[in-house]
Amino acid sequence: MELFFGLVLLVLAAGMVVLFAMVGELASRVGDPASRSRSAEVLLLDQARAGHVPAGWPDRLAPLGAADRGILLVLSTVCNTCRQLAPEVAALADTGGVDGRPLLGVVVTCGNADSGAEFVATYGLDRLAHHVDVAGDWVQGEFDIHTSPAALLLAAGRVRAALLFDDIAALLARSVQILDEQQPEEVAR
Repeated sequence: MELFFGLVLLVLAAGMVVLFAMVGELASRVGDPASRSRSAEVLLLDQARAGHVPAGWPDRLAPLGAADRGILLVLSTVCNTCRQLAPEVAALADTGGVDGRPLLGVVVTCGNADSGAEFVATYGLDRLAHHVDVAGDWVQGEFDIHTSPAALLLAAGRVRAALLFDDIAALLARSVQILDEQQPEEVAR
């Protein structure tokens, strides 16, 4: 009987060693999100519907559809980068649409309305034009956006470009640059 318990104890000890080795390997691959630096790279999302005018805007986002220039940010409740960026986005609430800056809005994609509302409240996004998009249906259906954080650049309610980003300052700089570029149809006028 002692031999049996000794063998069980040996197997459990070996299992613990393997488990800790696996956790260590996982941690080395994933790393600490707080220590990970963000890149200032802003990438174009080619699959988004450039030139598209949405069939309809959710009530709180309607001002974006009527604005000369706007930036619609797409954040997700399950995205770590989105959680890191959300306080920076909320801090921009009073700057959008001022002094020629683009009007800002936020879509929060989520699994259910409660988690989306909690995300908006937790990060103070309710100070911006915002919409809680359960399952991302509106963003996917209107703009073909399936990732976050993303930004849709709008000119007179029409999608000018879609960008993938993880740095707010870099996004804003690139957005203004794109929105200030003359489009071929604007040159012809």
